[in-house]
Amino acid sequence: MSIAFIGALVVTVLAQRSNDENARDTLVTNRIEELVLTLSALAPESQTEFAADASNRVTTIKIAADPSVLRTSADDRSRELAARIAQDLGQSDVRVSILSRAEPSLPEDSRNFGLNREVVLVSLQLADNRWLNFSGREPLSWHTNGQLGYLLSVYACSLIIVLGAVWIFLRKTIYPIEELAVAAQKSAKGDRSARVREAGPFEFQQAAKAFNTMQERISQFDAERTRTIAAVGHDLRTPLTSLRIRAEMIEGELRDPMIETLDEVAAMADGLVSYARMGQSENLTQTVSLKDLLTKLCTELDVPFHATADPVITAGPVSFSRAIRNLVENALAYAGQAEVTLFVRTGKAVITVDDEGPGIEPKLLSTIFEPFVRGEASRSRETGGAGLGLSIAREIIVAHGGELSVINKPNRGLAALVEMPNLSSKR
Repeated sequence: MSIAFIGALVVTVLAQRSNDENARDTLVTNRIEELVLTLSALAPESQTEFAADASNRVTTIKIAADPSVLRTSADDRSRELAARIAQDLGQSDVRVSILSRAEPSLPEDSRNFGLNREVVLVSLQLADNRWLNFSGREPLSWHTNGQLGYLLSVYACSLIIVLGAVWIFLRKTIYPIEELAVAAQKSAKGDRSARVREAGPFEFQQAAKAFNTMQERISQFDAERTRTIAAVGHDLRTPLTSLRIRAEMIEGELRDPMIETLDEVAAMADGLVSYARMGQSENLTQTVSLKDLLTKLCTELDVPFHATADPVITAGPVSFSRAIRNLVENALAYAGQAEVTLFVRTGKAVITVDDEGPGIEPKLLSTIFEPFVRGEASRSRETGGAGLGLSIAREIIVAHGGELSVINKPNRGLAALVEMPNLSSKR
């Protein structure tokens, strides 16, 4: 935009300068023609006196035996002006020289901009072989209505107005798009509360309305799914308890495998109920010191804990502690050990849960947070639960405005990474 305006300024200046030059050349041509016609009507002895009377502050006219211009200057403008005067007057010998010299009356900074006096010298032979020597000084102005500063001011104001209008337009156009992109990213991470203001251009209002409608329907679907999961988990408890009591009454080698299978199904039912009820009855806006919360949790689980900062977050301490507990217990179940670290990075509170276990198959990394997906193929309770631990942890962390990811470490083991908004960095 700025380059376009500068280009327009240069083109305008050059065009205006060309127009000024043409106007001055026409004026010089007309004045000389008038002088020649007038002089031709006067007696030779009166011509010198008339020339002196016709001279003024910017124009000097003399009748002399010799020309003041010996030859026409080599520049195109001088040659074109000489040819023009010769053609209009029917003269064969017209000599023109256009010069530019600094005008002492102008400020030094103006002369630096080229605002000098232009001197047009014309010599043409009269009928009696004497020469009419014409000298006219005209201002070489960059603008017919003012100086260069005026023109620059006009263009600067125009540029500011246009840039302001463009900035307002882009803000009203781009900002809603950025807002929609942020909301879409939150939605992709499981945040069903993300909404977009239905403002801005008509097309964006339609997109925002469609996005909000989609979020509302997904929220309703999630709520229905949660109620269904809770109902199934609850309804399974009674028949499972009855089956286990009957299995304990069986004698023989089938008794223990049956009881073990029933315990696995019972664990899945309990997990379903827990998954459906997580965070429903707790205030998630309490101010929590992560260092204190993790110190207590790691002491209970008997795992190493290292902290290089004491960030503060907004959370429900019970549900958030449960999310971290699930991550640690997952590491203990698969690797037999875990290590928790707390630090601050780029203004966010970061919690890592590392282990030295076998890690997760790369093809499972993209689905590891889905319900009932486990890091290994077996369903043995000795190597894990029902596959709901990471799902519950992720749902809780997302509900707190955070992010959870897992990666295989370069050498061996798995790292779970939790990033949370840090209130300490905003104080």
